[in-house]
Amino acid sequence: MNRKQRVRKMTLVTMLLAMSIVFHMLEPTIPLPVPGVKLGLANIFGLIALFLFGVKEMLGINFMRVLIASLLRGIIFGTGFWLSLSGVFLSSMVVIFFYRYSKLSLVGLSMAAAAFHNVGQILAIIVIWSSIFLIYWLPPMIWLSIPTGILTGTLAKESIRRVDKSKMDAVLGYSKRRD
Repeated sequence: MNRKQRVRKMTLVTMLLAMSIVFHMLEPTIPLPVPGVKLGLANIFGLIALFLFGVKEMLGINFMRVLIASLLRGIIFGTGFWLSLSGVFLSSMVVIFFYRYSKLSLVGLSMAAAAFHNVGQILAIIVIWSSIFLIYWLPPMIWLSIPTGILTGTLAKESIRRVDKSKMDAVLGYSKRRD
């Protein structure tokens, strides 16, 4: 990949990161009937990065989003930061595993990510509050992760589908997508 293609790739990845931060910041303002539940719309951009660029770019977007959004909110190293970081860490590791070793679709990966994001957050809150009784939140959170995972996976899938693949390959000079 030549310098021009590297700069274009970096620009596209940075735009995905910026959009994920905006969605991460705005998502808590969306009213939902269940307390503590978010749609996970910021995760769309990590999934797009995974399928267009690869694992390294997805990890960069996911972890930088948590760090930058926490800095912007002023909650760096607070409980919200650790919950978000633990959820992103576990869900990213699960997505990488399933991406490499299974035939799960993008929607399937998104559902697994949503479920394990909740597992990571529940485990973190159990450690932070030193209360094992918070494990009772896990079953309803996993059930709620199914529709949110379907939503984010479908939105990511449609976004990737709408990208003109030939233009994307021409811009980057190669393809990291898995068909």
